[in-house]
Amino acid sequence: MLNRISHIGVVVRDLEAALRFWRDALGLKQFAEADIAVEGIRSVFLSVSGTPGEMTIELMEPTDQTDMANPVARRLARAGEGVYHLAVVAADVPAAAERLRALGLPVVERPAVEAGTAGRWLVHPKAATGVMVEGIAEWSDAATVARMQKPA
Repeated sequence: MLNRISHIGVVVRDLEAALRFWRDALGLKQFAEADIAVEGIRSVFLSVSGTPGEMTIELMEPTDQTDMANPVARRLARAGEGVYHLAVVAADVPAAAERLRALGLPVVERPAVEAGTAGRWLVHPKAATGVMVEGIAEWSDAATVARMQKPA
């Protein structure tokens, strides 16, 4: 059902301050950044080698930290910075969601991050030992990754 762990999402108040720790102090390499309008966040993606396809850290800063309709901003206001979700790659995202539902887990469908890409699903932390789990498709489309590449 699942192919691999894609990334760990970390919600932050200040993306530049977070980069000083994750990138500058720890030495992770930034390979992409994106404004993800459907989520109301700005994200930076980092990995050990600086390439997609390996375990990644996604730093997520809400674009409007006062918007309590935004789940990321709400989580930041309620609990502060920290781990927000664990994203796993599913070979077939809809089939994985159906399998989890068949096991009695509450699965929340989420819209695609950008047009033309697969949708996503979430399992709430209350049903997943305290961790929100996000099911996504692999970023196998080089064009998707290229659109998110760190500007030169």
